Amino acid sequence: MNDTDHSISGIRAIVAEVLALSPDEIDDTEDFVDRYQADSLNLIEIIAQVEKRYQVVLPQRELPRAHTVTALYELAARRAA
Repeated sequence: MNDTDHSISGIRAIVAEVLALSPDEIDDTEDFVDRYQADSLNLIEIIAQVEKRYQVVLPQRELPRAHTVTALYELAARRAA
């Protein structure tokens, strides 16, 4: 995950796909649940796709804080390092 813009746009694309939105509709700092009404299954799918795409394992204990594109990117980047 070397290129920040590319990775953030990739995570935004994953979130948009899972939530059936356009990537342009996703704000990187908005909470998936509060803003876009993501449910627990949506969140599991987002996490699974991020882990697969970036080949990282995201710890369960940190996932409650990863409900924005930016927070999810930062978590994945830390785990990839």
